[in-house]
Amino acid sequence: MKALAVDQPGSVDNLELMDMETPEPGPQEVRVKVHAVGLNPVDYKLIEGGGLPEWQFPHVSGLDVAGEVDKTGSGVTDWKPGDRVYFHASLAHQGGFARFVTASRDVLAPLPDGWDFAEAAALPTPAFTAYQALHRKVRMHKGGTILIQAGAGAVGGFAIQLAARAGMRILTTCSPENNEYVKGLGAHQTIDYHTENIVEKVHEYTNGRGVDIAMDMVGSKTSEEAFDYLAYNADLICVADLPDMQRYTPKTLAPSIHEIALGFVYRSEDYEQIADLGRMAKEVGDLAAAGELVPMLEEEINLEDVPDALRRMRDQRIRGNITAHVTHSS
Repeated sequence: MKALAVDQPGSVDNLELMDMETPEPGPQEVRVKVHAVGLNPVDYKLIEGGGLPEWQFPHVSGLDVAGEVDKTGSGVTDWKPGDRVYFHASLAHQGGFARFVTASRDVLAPLPDGWDFAEAAALPTPAFTAYQALHRKVRMHKGGTILIQAGAGAVGGFAIQLAARAGMRILTTCSPENNEYVKGLGAHQTIDYHTENIVEKVHEYTNGRGVDIAMDMVGSKTSEEAFDYLAYNADLICVADLPDMQRYTPKTLAPSIHEIALGFVYRSEDYEQIADLGRMAKEVGDLAAAGELVPMLEEEINLEDVPDALRRMRDQRIRGNITAHVTHSS
């Protein structure tokens, strides 16, 4: 089969289309014929950072897969060839930048009704990250306040939609050109992170109380800054880096701090936790099919254009998500 892979990590320039052996599904696995695959920052970060110890070379990245079941392994009775599915693949094993990929039967979910393969491939990493954070880690409540950093990004955009659905009062950081975009997703107030003081603006918008939930997708500096605008007993969700707790004065806010590491669940070898990827896929897919989530797909490319797209994701802020079509004509 054709696959976009690296013989050695270090640079996305090492990605090249090559012929690889078509994988065979093992017991309780299915083989998926990939139609579209989503791109994520973790793709270039792992390649440029040296990969993972589990990687076998040539290595195929690509976490977010949408396609059709092509073949089932022994013991699989709930999926059959031709089923349209999507799922979140493992960081440690071969991924979806290829014509075929294998996956556990438990992580698959039906393609959301009304969504095409490219739209569905933009769901798993960003939507599941937002869903895990807001539906597995914290308790949202109507009228509560939340600050979502980087609201125009894919994770931030889905987080805004989920928080709006729960009736939260939503503040988000973004560039001014994205103000109307994030408000269209459900945000109530925007903060220009280039020119405005985030702490001051949060206190202004909340009459000095602070927010009940802060969701950070940026890094340790902004997650540490949250200690200055959290309300008492608030939740801090860290999708990127954890804060330096030396900045926090104990017994002042009593915050709950939540780390999100969606893709590393496969390393746990905990069946229930891995299977929760499939449950989240079904729950998120149901919301998408019901029109309660809108696609965050901004650009569709071909598989051979993935290296250039990853470079752009690395070097500039990308609104929404990018997915690549995988062709099977040659």
